[in-house]
Amino acid sequence: MNDLNVSVVVPARNAAAWLGECLESIRDQHPHEMIVVDGCSTDDSAAIARECGATVVSDEGRGLPAARMLGARNASGEVVALIDADVVLPPESLRGLLAEFESGGYDGLQFGLASEADGPGYWGAALAWHHNHSRVRHWFGVSATLMRRDVLLAVGFDDDFRSGEDVELRIRLEQAGYRLGVSDSVVVRHRFKDTFDYARDQWLQDGAGSARTVRKHPGRAGWMAALPLLATVRGMGMSLLRAPRFLPYWVGFFLYNYRAMFGELLRPAHKPISVGGNAAWLAAARIAPMVTGFLFWALAALVLPPEQIGLGSAVVAAALLTVQLGMLGVGPATLTLLPAEADGGRRLMATSLLTVATFSLLGAGLLVLITGLLGTGVGEAWNDPLVTVLFLATALLAASAYQLDHVGVAQERADRTLARSVAQSLVQLAFLAAAFAVGSRDLAVIVAAVAAGALASVLVGLRQLSRAQVSPDWRHGLRLRPALGLLKPGLPNHALMLADRAPGYLLPLIVAAALGPSSTAAWYVVWMMASAVFFVPQSAGFTLQTALAETRARPGLVSSALRASLLLTLGAGLILMFAGPALLGFLGSQYASAWVLLPVLVPALLLSCVTQVYYGLCRARGRLFESTVVAILAAILVVAPAAAVAQQYGLTGVSVLWAVAQATAASIAARRLVILTRMKPAPTEGEIPSAARHQPT
Repeated sequence: MNDLNVSVVVPARNAAAWLGECLESIRDQHPHEMIVVDGCSTDDSAAIARECGATVVSDEGRGLPAARMLGARNASGEVVALIDADVVLPPESLRGLLAEFESGGYDGLQFGLASEADGPGYWGAALAWHHNHSRVRHWFGVSATLMRRDVLLAVGFDDDFRSGEDVELRIRLEQAGYRLGVSDSVVVRHRFKDTFDYARDQWLQDGAGSARTVRKHPGRAGWMAALPLLATVRGMGMSLLRAPRFLPYWVGFFLYNYRAMFGELLRPAHKPISVGGNAAWLAAARIAPMVTGFLFWALAALVLPPEQIGLGSAVVAAALLTVQLGMLGVGPATLTLLPAEADGGRRLMATSLLTVATFSLLGAGLLVLITGLLGTGVGEAWNDPLVTVLFLATALLAASAYQLDHVGVAQERADRTLARSVAQSLVQLAFLAAAFAVGSRDLAVIVAAVAAGALASVLVGLRQLSRAQVSPDWRHGLRLRPALGLLKPGLPNHALMLADRAPGYLLPLIVAAALGPSSTAAWYVVWMMASAVFFVPQSAGFTLQTALAETRARPGLVSSALRASLLLTLGAGLILMFAGPALLGFLGSQYASAWVLLPVLVPALLLSCVTQVYYGLCRARGRLFESTVVAILAAILVVAPAAAVAQQYGLTGVSVLWAVAQATAASIAARRLVILTRMKPAPTEGEIPSAARHQPT
């Protein structure tokens, strides 16, 4: 074995079923040497390797990254071929890839992979179909790859990674400027076991690897967190067109990827995330549930009449409105006060959660009373006592879940928000599907499903805090004085938050009263899609406020937050523009015509990036009066003429009205941002003290 100047390294653990064919295909191409790194196999892997003429070394069970590095250190050739045991090399393929490697000046070059099932069953075929039609097959990996030995030893795998080590290595290789590629002309066979257990293991490893990559490279958090969702959407779309039988595969792919990802992220990691990372995580937390949120309303629209959908959306909007009313500025105040707490914020968290839950419940009761007396629009829903009770529960739980989001941002661990958001949306969808399956088909089912999702989010959030050893101190937090101490800086923020958020929740109620429940159904589906994107710029504003409140605040935070907000919002907006019409068309003709609202709403969402960063800067510097004036102006431009515009121009008119208000606020905010970023921060009357100066409550 000395024709090719290539040292082949094959990591193997209990791979006896595949290893012989793999090594024979390598030996027939006469490499310089074959090194099999045995991972404490309990089968005949080591014996098979020796029979094929390979040198066998043991990694003592330290995992795949350590095995590859051990093989590279034992290799004597200048070029190392990393070949997994599930790969079979066609004749002359190693020589062909080496020629391409040397002529192209590569530091790392992967074989093209032709995936196949190792059996006639479903799961192997589904895995092979996925990888043969996935964009991942064009990404550099290490399952069948040539690398320069000195480069591999210099950069190396991270031994802390038990999976996903190839993605993490690629990131560092690209950052270091090495030349990487995937061959289009030299292809090898790549086999998958034909069992569900094997498929599940692949999904779990992918999800856990993504989580570890996010922790090590927080700047890529948003992309890595959204990747399984994007792959699922693309895969399900291609399956619908080409291979419908593989649709169940994508359900498992989605669930197990995120299960592993969240399980890894839930493990305590006492390391803060950057401003961009926090904004990306919050963006992912709002965008990822778009799929399940759309499926929720799509399922409801397919089963229930438009009148009930419209009334249900009005009830949900009313619950979210009461949450905003009941927050009393506690959320933004938490962003500034919690980082300074000596006990990690345990008392403050308990106080804040109890405060927002209490006032949101009171606000919900007041809204039921007022709208019930009016009797039209959402007031019709209170004729059913069960709906009323579920509405009150939804308001209480949604307020608690929303406050947990603020706690996560204040702790600089907004990554936890994604786990809660996905859990909430999945429980919500599952509850609705189960209720429809047993024959429950009325308004109460929609409200109960939303309440169940909010409960799941709260339970996951409390579990996260417990595992991070910062559970709320309920015994000391349930006191009047700490609550008043929280409301004192919170109430000045409340006017800004209400003026900023309330129009979004009032519009469905106004449309319901002006045009009726049927029109509200179409509006709410589109508005739900736009609102998911609207949370991206809002998240950037909140993360900026937290960063500016810290002693480690550095120059350039405002521009960094604005840049991240614009990029993330642009990406989410483009997805909405392209996918929105198809999704609306799926619901039927009544919803399909509402696609014309998207070209109006999406540009307005980009304008809101400027406004939300301006609000975040004003909250951090205590310039609440001027920012509240801007928000009130925008709110008046939307709410005051909304009913008349809806009756005269329909849903398109309401969308244009909201876009005009956003443009007006953004133009003022842009000018003020330029001025404020040139000014030296100074305390002003009514300012919320920064975390660096504030004493613990």
